[in-house]
Amino acid sequence: MIAAMAGLLLALVGTAGAQQWYRGNTHTHTVICGHADSTPEYVAGWYLDRGYHFLILSEHNHFIDPDSVALPEKRRKDFILIPGEEDSGPKHIHSTAMNTRERVDWDFDSDHRHEIIQKQVDGAIGAGGQTILNHPNWQWALTTDDIYPVQRLHLFELHNGHPSVNNWGNADHASTEQMWDDLLTRGMRIYGVSSDDAHTFQTLTPHASNPGRGWVMVQADTLTADAITKAMQAGDFYASSGIFLRDVERGPTTYRVAVDVAATLHEVGKWEVLGHRVEPGAEAGEEGFHIDFIGPDAGILASATGTEASYRIRTDDGYVRARITYSRTNADGVTEHHYAWTQPIFTDERRSH
Repeated sequence: MIAAMAGLLLALVGTAGAQQWYRGNTHTHTVICGHADSTPEYVAGWYLDRGYHFLILSEHNHFIDPDSVALPEKRRKDFILIPGEEDSGPKHIHSTAMNTRERVDWDFDSDHRHEIIQKQVDGAIGAGGQTILNHPNWQWALTTDDIYPVQRLHLFELHNGHPSVNNWGNADHASTEQMWDDLLTRGMRIYGVSSDDAHTFQTLTPHASNPGRGWVMVQADTLTADAITKAMQAGDFYASSGIFLRDVERGPTTYRVAVDVAATLHEVGKWEVLGHRVEPGAEAGEEGFHIDFIGPDAGILASATGTEASYRIRTDDGYVRARITYSRTNADGVTEHHYAWTQPIFTDERRSH
């Protein structure tokens, strides 16, 4: 199966012969929001030109109908806009309403933050779509206690490329990955999304919210809004901040991942793809690729150095997911990490969904 990646033909092997991998971004902004610098047409063109297959123009509380955005007539045909918006509610609680048919009401407040999230989830479903909870650590808006009670929420932003969203936490707040494992350990069926949350396309700097810093690779049988949404709700995708995979096998007895090294090195060589910089004095780790299989309480079930690894799933694992890390020293002499996160497979009652 072949995906066009800005001049690079990238072979991706899936778990089902009839399915393909599609690259997309679920969270980006345009001049409509008032604090971004490019039109919907320009933003869509940026992703189209760089080999993405789908995009949500997720404007703050403004529904963008794909039919209102003029794409070039002479273009790749394997690119679609998925309708949606970013519901930007009180207390800095935001979510992407994905594949909706109309604007979703966002103006609801409560002393209980989980009720605000629930209102956004219910609104998106009522409008024919689904919800991705966005950047939970922005302004330290949410904890896992706020997220866990929410019903019918199965997607959240594990990684967001905006420089101010606090993906990695701090001494007083859990990282988004720690939050994910807490929710999974407590029994929630929730999958991790990566997006770039781009606002700035005209000025390129590590301190701006530029595009290309986070995306998802979705495995679906066709490139339609419904098929992409359904696949993501089922966990048939992986999230990335720079790494491409050539193989992902999730169960029933084996969890296996393999890196596409050439595509990854090509991608992380681009200006827009920034790694997570290791702070001075922190443990940098060895350069190269490393794979961890992770289970309840963020426990490391197995680890391997190299570009592919597999794990034999046990019935008492609860859940198993994989994190693939590429570490390197950048031009400034600083160690940085790029990641791919594959979705959990469940061995408990969650596997029936």
